[in-house]
Amino acid sequence: MQPVQKLIGMNIKLARTKRSISQAKLASDLGIEASYLSRIERGSVPVSCERIYEIIHFLQCDIDEIFPAPSEVEIQLNRLDKE
Repeated sequence: MQPVQKLIGMNIKLARTKRSISQAKLASDLGIEASYLSRIERGSVPVSCERIYEIIHFLQCDIDEIFPAPSEVEIQLNRLDKE
């Protein structure tokens, strides 16, 4: 479900920037390339639960900050249906 993937990526980016952490720093902490993190944040690649857990740990954020509310997903799905 791509809208969820995009929302999760957007939320990761928001959480990271809110904490003034660069992509390069978070990628280094995670042991991945910054370009891969960029693709995660754009929602262009799927991300495993384990990787999301690591991101939440390194950003020291709440799980609710990363995972979109069901109503938010439904709004995105409705937008796609109208396109």
